[in-house]
Amino acid sequence: MKARNRVALPTAFSLVALLIVLALSTLGASSNSATSPSDAPALPPPSNGAISPQDQADSLHLVIAADREMYCRTYIARQTGDAPPPNAPASGKPGESWPLPCEIFRHAAESIQSKGAEFSYALRSLHPIDPRNGPQTELEQRGLAFVTSHPTQNYYGQEMLGGRRYLTAVYPDIPAVAACIDCHKRRPASIPQRYQVGEVMGGIVVRVPLEF
Repeated sequence: MKARNRVALPTAFSLVALLIVLALSTLGASSNSATSPSDAPALPPPSNGAISPQDQADSLHLVIAADREMYCRTYIARQTGDAPPPNAPASGKPGESWPLPCEIFRHAAESIQSKGAEFSYALRSLHPIDPRNGPQTELEQRGLAFVTSHPTQNYYGQEMLGGRRYLTAVYPDIPAVAACIDCHKRRPASIPQRYQVGEVMGGIVVRVPLEF
């Protein structure tokens, strides 16, 4: 009897220890699953303190929009002869050899993509002068329609492009000054629009990948 007890007691402790290890393993496994990035929603802010895809898009837009506004103001000033560039020749005429703001925008976006940037951005409009600036996806079409009727709001959505999932944000593009509208009206390919200062003429589309 005593010998049997001596054998059974260590066996009992071994079983208890095994059950504790299994319980801890199960607890750890469920904890990892709950905090896994693949299980977390794509749009709400991450719980680990990292910046969310929407915040990334918003931050990028602030820089892109500021650069666009400054160039537009400088371009218009050059057109009127109020602020010639410092290196312009003495005989240079207002507006001479200066690319349009939309051209500068597109060239910058293409340059960033050529350097391997994971995000992208583009200038889009429901009534573009250049057909390349028209909506390219269904989400862009919906986003442009939304910001046109809601000039103080942005439009967010997700889409699959090239096998990757993206957060796509559409921000209203509003003329910086009245002269921007006049400049558009002077373009031969421009579709006549009765835009006013403060109205949406198009949108800035920013895409941030949700999958790497």
